[in-house]
Amino acid sequence: MNRLVKAALLAAAITWVSAPVASAQQSYTWKDSHFSKRVNGDGDSWDERNGAETDNLTPPPTAVSSAALAGAVDAAAKLAQASSLELGQWRELGPFVPNIPGEVTYTGQPTTDSGRIASLAISPQCRTGRDCLLFVGAAGGGIWRSDNALDAHPQWESSSRGLPSLPIGKIIFDPTDPDLQTLYVGTGESNGSSDSEAGVGLYKSNDQGRSWSLLPGSVSVAYNRSIAAVAVDPVDPEHLFIGTAVARHGSSSVNGGRFTPPGAPAVGLYESWNGGQTFALAFSLPADAVNPLSPNGSDFFRGGVSHIELSRLGLRSNAPTRVFLSVFAYGVYRSTTGGGYEQIFASGGLGAPFASNSRTEFALAPMGKKLRMYVGDSDNNGLGTLYRTDDANASAPAFLSLSNATPGAVGFDSYNFCQGQCYYDMAIGSPAGQPDTVWILGSMNYNEIFTGTPPSNGRAVMRSVDGGVTFTDMTNDTQSPPLGMHPDQHAIAFVPNNPNIAIMGSDGGAIRTDGVFVDTSSSCAGRGISGAALLDCQAWLKAVPNRLISLNAGLRTLQFQNLSFNPQDPLNDIIGGTQDNGTWAYDGRTGTWFESVGGDGGNSGINAVHPNVRMHTYYAPQIDVNFQKNSTLGWDWIADPLLGSGEAASFYVPLLADPILDGTFFVGLQHVWRTQDNGGPRAYLDLHCNEFTGDFTVSCGDWVPVGDDLTGPTFGTSKAGSYVASIARAKAAGSPLWVATRIGRLFVSTNPDSNAVKFTRIDTAAQPQRFISGIAVDPRNPLRAIVSFSGYNAYTPTTPGHVFEVIYDPTSKTAQWKDLSANLGDQPILGTALDPATGRAFVGTDFGVLALDRGHWAPAAQGFPGVAVYGISFDSSTHTLFAATHGRGIWRLKIDQDR
Repeated sequence: MNRLVKAALLAAAITWVSAPVASAQQSYTWKDSHFSKRVNGDGDSWDERNGAETDNLTPPPTAVSSAALAGAVDAAAKLAQASSLELGQWRELGPFVPNIPGEVTYTGQPTTDSGRIASLAISPQCRTGRDCLLFVGAAGGGIWRSDNALDAHPQWESSSRGLPSLPIGKIIFDPTDPDLQTLYVGTGESNGSSDSEAGVGLYKSNDQGRSWSLLPGSVSVAYNRSIAAVAVDPVDPEHLFIGTAVARHGSSSVNGGRFTPPGAPAVGLYESWNGGQTFALAFSLPADAVNPLSPNGSDFFRGGVSHIELSRLGLRSNAPTRVFLSVFAYGVYRSTTGGGYEQIFASGGLGAPFASNSRTEFALAPMGKKLRMYVGDSDNNGLGTLYRTDDANASAPAFLSLSNATPGAVGFDSYNFCQGQCYYDMAIGSPAGQPDTVWILGSMNYNEIFTGTPPSNGRAVMRSVDGGVTFTDMTNDTQSPPLGMHPDQHAIAFVPNNPNIAIMGSDGGAIRTDGVFVDTSSSCAGRGISGAALLDCQAWLKAVPNRLISLNAGLRTLQFQNLSFNPQDPLNDIIGGTQDNGTWAYDGRTGTWFESVGGDGGNSGINAVHPNVRMHTYYAPQIDVNFQKNSTLGWDWIADPLLGSGEAASFYVPLLADPILDGTFFVGLQHVWRTQDNGGPRAYLDLHCNEFTGDFTVSCGDWVPVGDDLTGPTFGTSKAGSYVASIARAKAAGSPLWVATRIGRLFVSTNPDSNAVKFTRIDTAAQPQRFISGIAVDPRNPLRAIVSFSGYNAYTPTTPGHVFEVIYDPTSKTAQWKDLSANLGDQPILGTALDPATGRAFVGTDFGVLALDRGHWAPAAQGFPGVAVYGISFDSSTHTLFAATHGRGIWRLKIDQDR
């Protein structure tokens, strides 16, 4: 296995989730150079489960004041749909067919990917390739429909008409509609990640998903939360249940600004008896309170309802309906005949405050008069265990643990099946009518495939036909090389007339089995394993999928973090990083995209003088340089000085290619770090540090810190700690460097190219102590910038504001701040851009792109989806605005200069 694939998959192993724990100790294991670096947890800071997230934590106040909440006007969705300025016409650039070369996959088999899938709904009448209706709920990209989901190449169309916001939590068919025209979709994602975006309520379709309308009663109970579960009483279509969970707004290309919106309703189980006109809270458990003074609110997923299933209490047609539900950190509950709810399975999380690793999922599997239930549960360490009861309706159901920590023993198959990430990637499925069959979905077992003696194919998805006692590995098929599943699984659905055909949703989109399973256990003898490993391998590979079929061509849901364009050819040469799907390259002359390098794709940069030289980042301060444009084999590792520094850093670090100077790049940790020769001499890096062929016998990369630690006491005690969040510089000779930190410090350096770089801090106590998400410097006056803030005024009521004009005076070393927020309302701003010809500012929001025109914010143009825009940039030479969306790919707007 080549080194690039190892780096990519290890990067994919670390999911963007943060937790407010207090220990400052780091733990990692080194094997095979940097590729085996394992961080204890993952998140907003690459080590933040072990301390970085605790910067400036203080005891939470009892509540945000009522006046602050009253002033927190959540006008984002309305503003995004207001009359636009019509500055031009938005054009979607794709990827439309998201191609991944074999060099980038961990198996060597080319494939296609799309963005994270949160939910799947398959028609009960699905029968054949041309008669199989499938709906996909994308984590950030809305609803997508295929009428031929079982074809070798399904066709997709967007089915999000009427949805003002595109993060999806759950989609279902109404089981009471025999014509299958009625569906429900809960907006807001609930996968337990920091970029799980909040929603705007429950929507219903009466025309098979072609249009959606809001159920008004859901607004007061689910707005600014995610709807993780939806259920319809099979004997009463007016009787609805929804389960809500914690979700956020405010993530961006450099993460760290996301918060639960102020005044969000309690998470829990809600019930409606009038078709969604009103909902009432039926059941809830304590959730974590928002701490406004912490960097991320410190409230995670405890108390959120992740799954609901309904079952009849008995076999009579008039038997009452029983509700089963799972709750983050608490376990499984069911309704009682007296109208209440009782716990029947206690989670390993024990309902503890800030138990952000703990999650429970379940699947009901009726078997005659008994109701079997499979339960997947993780404790506060994220360790996953599988359980089963054969009588979930018993007065006190007895749950049998099916997992065993001993290799080779019965039960080792399901032990730790999420690899410590159950809070994020865990799903359980049992096809109707087959109670002995259960599928468990989790994370990839990287230590079992990145080795010369692999005992499995990765075990990202496992299938049992004996009630969860033993499992076989569904991760790879029988091709040579095999097509493999993507890490980090979230959803599963079964074809009604052939439940051996399973469709799965993951961070890499949708994939299905062909319904045939093949014994490949004979291959274990040639894997160099023996003893328990050999026994496990032979058991796991005795029934693997004959073929896996990627469903992603045309499914346009990639979640971009940001983009970079070639300043010498901005319309035709673009690269951009994506959540868990690497960094992509676009050729505008052919309109094609391909994944140039895998793993978690963050920020990138292109050398302004020699644009064939470019950099990309994985998660954490892990950076490659490529001297061969986008060659998949050309990426050289250059991050050793950064990782070796031990400095706190964002999960996706800010990276800036100097807009004028050849070879100069800047990256932000606690210091600003700089290279002036593209990370090191090419010959040296190609020989020693290439991801495929390097020997890694040397230190790779020549980054050096410049100036002082911008987060420390050198610049005072206010807004201290955390890491650098934004770096910007204008395309103008001698332009200063602008830098911001996560908690609201802003700096200017007028000598960023010298050997003794000095920074001047220019924020004051009058500006928000919140995440600075973007800086756009005016090339006509490099001492002027537009600065955007994430977060909410309601949490910093004495220092409001989301967008500012800042003008620096180098003589007095102070700055003038002018609030440009105007009619934005209290919504996080994810980034900003500036058109120097007109002076017009643009911002990305969780609902689209806005432009400032004569003191008023409005959508820049019509035709843009209601999707979060994590990265936004402007090219002056072509008057083009670029938007990197977190769920609908890359878009551009050529500005009409007469408007």
